[in-house]
Amino acid sequence: MRRHRIAYVCLLASLLLHLTALYLGDHLWRDELDTETFRVRLARIPPQFKPPRPIPLPRLDVEALKVEMEYLRADRPAVDVRDPNLESETTPPELEVPTAPLALREIAVGAKEDAPILEREKMISPSSLGLADSMGVASMDLLRIEDMARANKDHAAVIPSRATRRDLSGYVNFTQLRVYGASSGRGTLDALSRYLRDHTHLLARVRDQTYEYFLSEQLLKDPIHFLFEDSLSAYDPNILTKFSAEEKALLGRYLREGGFLFIEGTGRRTNHYLREMKDQLREILGSEARLAPIPTSHPIYHSFYEFGGGFPGEDKSRLEDAGDNPSWYYPTNNRYEVLALQEEQEATLGGASALNTTLPPPEGLWGVELDGELVAVLSDLWLGNYWRASFNTEEEATQPTTYALMAGTNILVYALTRKSGITPQLPPPAWTPEQRPVAMVQEAPLAIEVAVADELLFDDLDAWLALVVAPIGSEITEDIAVRLDGRYSLELLKRGYQGLLFHNLPAGKHWVELSYGGQTQQVEVDLRGGKVTTLTFALNRFAFVVRLRMQEQEERADWQRWSAAFADLEVEEIYLAADREWLEGGGAP
Repeated sequence: MRRHRIAYVCLLASLLLHLTALYLGDHLWRDELDTETFRVRLARIPPQFKPPRPIPLPRLDVEALKVEMEYLRADRPAVDVRDPNLESETTPPELEVPTAPLALREIAVGAKEDAPILEREKMISPSSLGLADSMGVASMDLLRIEDMARANKDHAAVIPSRATRRDLSGYVNFTQLRVYGASSGRGTLDALSRYLRDHTHLLARVRDQTYEYFLSEQLLKDPIHFLFEDSLSAYDPNILTKFSAEEKALLGRYLREGGFLFIEGTGRRTNHYLREMKDQLREILGSEARLAPIPTSHPIYHSFYEFGGGFPGEDKSRLEDAGDNPSWYYPTNNRYEVLALQEEQEATLGGASALNTTLPPPEGLWGVELDGELVAVLSDLWLGNYWRASFNTEEEATQPTTYALMAGTNILVYALTRKSGITPQLPPPAWTPEQRPVAMVQEAPLAIEVAVADELLFDDLDAWLALVVAPIGSEITEDIAVRLDGRYSLELLKRGYQGLLFHNLPAGKHWVELSYGGQTQQVEVDLRGGKVTTLTFALNRFAFVVRLRMQEQEERADWQRWSAAFADLEVEEIYLAADREWLEGGGAP
């Protein structure tokens, strides 16, 4: 019996050793295979910008160029030239001078022309988007943003910048809207428009026309609609929100076709208003949509300014995880009711309020997602109240007011640039210079070799960092998060890509932390200016063990050569030109 047990133990140990050897051997071989594949791809593409080699010229035989030439007389006779200084003589043609009439022809008013006019030039209307030119083709490069905004064919249009998100230019024409229990607020939108014109490249204005109720199809052209709680438009104090069947149908069409709603409570019954609005949205969108708090990794917090910890007044650390939230749960909060009672008692008593109740913090931004895209935001931060307060000219702009306007800029820019939105994204004008990295060229000492001088020069240029799934060609199937130097973090929830590419990174050593598939791996990389450094990563699964491996490729190539070698990969590109201070020590971790 004892021999049988020993035999079983030996057999089990042998099996485990073989499986371990196969596992390690397979993945070690796979690491080599990924490295070799990477090298082969780069080897196929010849390096760019090589100096041309001098081509030796053949020696010319001077004797061979001597040719005996025979002078031949012309067949035609010579022309007599009266002036020896002239080589030729021409006779000018005689001109026929018409004789002027003695009397002018009488023309009656409204008389027809003597000859029919076959074609008249048709002038284009100043309200239409188009220019007439000699080629019969309208050039979008000649259209100015002001002209497009004045024509208002599209209620908004943007020209994205590939260098930095803060160079976004374009225009937006806000539409005033009034529904039961809410309105867009002319003063609120005027304050946001003024801030956008002063601090961004967006031309923003508020249209004079006001739409009563959500019943016009012209409202479908707006990339965003603001609905601020307005108790004056609610004639029944027990019902804060109300939409007709026609309004619900058009609202559902608007949100499904790329529209965006920003809904905010601004009064004492803020929480009641938002809870009624989420019920309205649930009825409009149905069970295919869901409600949840918006995480700080969402692009709405990073679309223009960086709000890594949330907008002013938000405390994301205390938010409960709503999960799938099939019941559309929204927390009950009486913060603003208690705050209003305290203000009333202070005004009545002329001093401190008798209420010593601790105010709960606001709930912050909650979002409604449809098919994985954010289509509506519920806010109890009172951002609109701070926007209106910016018109107070007696006092200087306070810090909360400025931060609230910055948060409003992020909300608008996200609505304009979201992939599923309705805002047209135009190409930059032809006269716009392409933004390239600028390096300060210094004269190197003569004792330094040419290679060392080139290395110092390229260190002043920006670098690239590529993260590619191994084996090359595989897709990202899990949520992925990248953290650089412990200061800049990025979380991507969209899948299907085969890699990430970070632009505009400063050259030098950086600490990269990658989280993928529930696993985290860290590595230090040394980025070279003007070159792409590649990190390959993959998940190894064996039985119940999951391991994330990450490997730096030794080969570095310039951007053009790297993109040509991996042209078949679908790579998500991230531009960090506006966030260099985060990686150079200027930003808060």
